[in-house]
This record gives sequence, structure tokens and C-alpha cells, in this order.
Amino acid sequence: MMQKPLAAALLGAIGLAVMSDAGAATHARVQAPSMGKLAPAALANRIGLDADAALSPRLQARTTHGTVKTREQQTFRGIPVYGRQVVVERDGSGNVLGVSGEISRGIGHDIASVAPAINGNRAIGLLRAHAGLLPLGIGVNGIRDSDIQDAKIDLYVYAEGNRARLAYLTSFFVDRSGQPTRPMAIIDANTGEVIESWDGLTTKGKPGGGGGGSTGTPALATGAGGNQKTGQYFYGTDYAALAVTQSGSTCYMQNPDVKTNNMAKSTRTGTLWSFICPNSSGDAVNGAYSPINDAHHFGSVVHDMYNNWLGAPPLSFSLVMNVHYGRNYENAFWNGSSMNFGDGASYFYPLTSLDVTSHEISHGFTEQNSGLQYSGQSGGMNEAFSDMAGEAAEYFDRGHNDWLVGAEIIKNGTALRWMCTPKLDGASIDNAANYTSSLDVHYSSGVYNKAFCTLAKSSNWNTRKAFEVFAHANAMYWSATSTFNAGACGVENAADDYGYSRSDVVAAFNAVGVTCQ
Repeated sequence: MMQKPLAAALLGAIGLAVMSDAGAATHARVQAPSMGKLAPAALANRIGLDADAALSPRLQARTTHGTVKTREQQTFRGIPVYGRQVVVERDGSGNVLGVSGEISRGIGHDIASVAPAINGNRAIGLLRAHAGLLPLGIGVNGIRDSDIQDAKIDLYVYAEGNRARLAYLTSFFVDRSGQPTRPMAIIDANTGEVIESWDGLTTKGKPGGGGGGSTGTPALATGAGGNQKTGQYFYGTDYAALAVTQSGSTCYMQNPDVKTNNMAKSTRTGTLWSFICPNSSGDAVNGAYSPINDAHHFGSVVHDMYNNWLGAPPLSFSLVMNVHYGRNYENAFWNGSSMNFGDGASYFYPLTSLDVTSHEISHGFTEQNSGLQYSGQSGGMNEAFSDMAGEAAEYFDRGHNDWLVGAEIIKNGTALRWMCTPKLDGASIDNAANYTSSLDVHYSSGVYNKAFCTLAKSSNWNTRKAFEVFAHANAMYWSATSTFNAGACGVENAADDYGYSRSDVVAAFNAVGVTCQ
């Protein structure tokens, strides 16, 4: 008879707000005060996790205040819970100063066993069948086994709504007839039901494995870059020489950080670009003087930006840049393991500009950190973060911004998107009040793009500081299912961690109709 009042008292003491309707599994937001020094199991219990649930540390960062924050993933019997994590702040003695984030409770009422009835290969088969029914341009029976590349299967507890289920997050990459796609779905691991699905191919926009291990000695190479719009420039003269590897008289477009392949219009496999040292040439196409040189150089710039500003490279493996992808392909994309750049056609020059390169690499950063789902509001945040990274790379490399997305590759027009005035493209929104669930993620990105621009232009801010807090939020605070409002909380917390003005972040989000909640 005492259970309900006692539970209510506990929720009030640690700031747990239950966010779902009645049901076995409930979604709750945690905002807990200081608790002293606690063992992991005791901490999990104090924030309201069930006996079968635990917290698994994933990322740690020191704040400007001298405290340490740890991103901790909720697990249930060892299986991660999709989109559920907390951030724990501790002082130098290990005392817990606060806990914030989102958790699920009551999972054990819905899930009796974490042993799936369906194996991973069967889940990929179900995704393949489902993908044939999606408007991906591949047809109901269009996917063959030989077409599937980079299949990924991860087991989660999926507890959205008021029901928890064991589920696979599945994906693969496929390109039939020059139409690359990356079907993704959350599939019930016991029944095979497709719970949710989307195209996870993170691209530059409308229309439209590791690289290290090089042999030989480090060397510097020269060569042309740019296109008819930017003008021609030369690496080794106008810009830094290209960092490559040399063996005998042959140079290879590879170093410990970046590997650049020539796809030679293929959509399947490429070849590491090589040339007689020291000049790299011979791949001019569609008004560009050497997309391979540009991709390699800009990949290095982005790698260095993340290292210098954030203290770590953008990805957990070396960057793989696949250039000359497909025939007349008018886009660029991250496929889960590499960056891929088309040569363009009538709309674009080859898509190997600095901002596009940073954009695609940063989709990888997002996938390996927050995992923002590429649909709904989280998809708009995902796309916006990559646009922000494009501007950040320009600021890092050139010291200024144009605040235009794709300006250097679009043939007839100013830009693909406008960071500070998103509505100028005729489709993007600049306020959360205008968001609808049917809006393409490239257009809902306008909300966060404008917030980023507003923040970067605020007094005592700049592009670097703004990118630092958004990137830190991506790595530490955002989750797969973050909304515009929840994401704002993460950026505000990130500003606190850096010792920057939280009120300026609040104002930047208020300007686009977003409030931390």
C-alpha cells in the first residue's frame, strides 16, 4: 500500500519527470542534485533505474570548472537502450555533483529475455524486403545479395512510447543504377516487425574502413585544385603541399589521417590514387582541375580542425575519401564508412569543396557520437550540424565565413542553403513553429543553422566557439531521438562546460522558437 506514495516521493527528490502514458515501460527525464560519492550500482538506483538496468560510461570530458562529466548509456541486462543516456558530473574526489538526461523504467515488465528470436542476418533480410517497398528508387525486387554493402546490425532495447521491445538497428548501403541509398530500420528482434524506417544516406542536400596503414615514407606533393567558379590554385604554392606517401618514384594519396581513392565513375570499388612524384594531376573533370587533390587536402584540414579545436579526430578511423563517384552524380554522402563525392553535372561542379568535405565527415562524427536519427527533428539537427561543420572548417582554414552552403560548387546560383537566412532557398524554415513531420531534413535544418549563425555572431562569440558548444553537445548530451528543444538543453550545458555565456545560447535558440525543455 506504500508503494505509490514512496515512488512519488523518490521521483520528486531526484527530479524525475515521467513523460509517457500509462504502461509498463515509462520514459523519464532525470535532473538530479548532488549525491556524494556513489558506486555505479548505487547511482543507477538513486536515479530510478530498475534492478536489471545499469549505466555504461561512453565518453568523459573535463569542464572549465575543473569537474569531470561522463556520458553514460543506459543498458538493460547488458543491452543498450536506444536514445537513453545520462550525463554525470563529478568533482575531483569523485563526488556526484549532478545527473541529467533521459532514462526508461519498467523495461523488465515488457521484456522477459534479451535473447532475440531472430538473428542479425534475418534482420538484414527483413530490411532488404522492406527497403524494396520504400520510395528509394530500387524497386520491390531490386536488391540482390551482391548489391548489399556495409551491412550493420546492432541490438538495442527500443522503449519509445509506453512499450519496450528488443530490436535491431539495421542498415546497409546499396547503389543500383547510380542511385545510392542507405536503408535503415528498427526491427523487432522477436517478431520481425519493422517499427520505424528511414533512408539514412546522409547527403549534402538537394538535388540530388579505415585509411591508415600506408607503406613507404611520408612525402609532400603538388598539384592543381579548384574549379571554374573558384578559379584554379596550386597545392605547394597557393596552399600547403599535399601530405602523401612515397615508394620509389611513385606517390600515393594516403597518410595516417586521410586516404583518397579514385572511384573512376564506379559505385562499387575504387583504387588508391597514385602518380609519379611529386605532381598529382590527370583527373580534371566538369570544370574542376583536380577533385582528388581537393578532397585529400580538405580532408586533412577537417581532420586537423577537429584535433585542434576538440582534442580528437572526427572519426574513430582514418578518413576515406572516394572521389569521382558514379556517372554525373550530383551529390556527396557519408555511407557509414567513407565519404563519397560525385563529379556533378549541370547543377554542380565536382562536390569536393571544403564545406562539403567537412559536411560529410561530420555526418560520420554525428553517427559515432549522438547517433542522431536521420528523420524528424533529430534528422534536421543532424543535417544542420554538418552545415555548421562546413562553416567551422572555412573559419579554421581561412579565418572568415561566407555563411553559404555549397557556394563554391553550385554552377548557376549563389548557394544551396543560407545559414543565417534559411528561407532564401525557398524551402527551408527558420523557426521551429513552422516544422512539420513531413519536412525534408535538409529544410528543417534551417532552425539550428540560424541558431548557430546567431550565436557565432553574438558579442564575445565567433564561429569556433559556436562550433565547440554544438560539437560538445553532439558528443556529450544529444541522443538518437533528441528534439529541437531537448537539443537546446545540450548546447546550453555545453556552454557551461566551456565557461561560455549560457544566456547567449538561450537567446540564439529563442530567436528560432526553440526553448530548452
